[in-house]
Amino acid sequence: MLKFKGSANFRQRLVLATVSGRQLRIDDIRADDERPGLRDYEASLLRLIEKITDGCAVEINETGTRLKYRPGFVVNGARVEHDCGTSRAIGYFLEPLVLL
Repeated sequence: MLKFKGSANFRQRLVLATVSGRQLRIDDIRADDERPGLRDYEASLLRLIEKITDGCAVEINETGTRLKYRPGFVVNGARVEHDCGTSRAIGYFLEPLVLL
């Protein structure tokens, strides 16, 4: 299991865990911030990755400061619909998809 602390390089960590097939745990995600935990766009990215993989499992604690990710197999993503929201540009979501 890959273990990290903090929210830095969040997308890259998810992509590398998915490609390598290794489980990922991230602790202390913005633990000292006024609004601790995952942001809405990060949770949205996790939902998108769940849609394009088979067997993916995501566990987030109540405060959102701890994430456990078990990657699945990347499957054909044809006809996937996802609302990316407006808090991040579309590139935030496309870059990980291109790598996968």
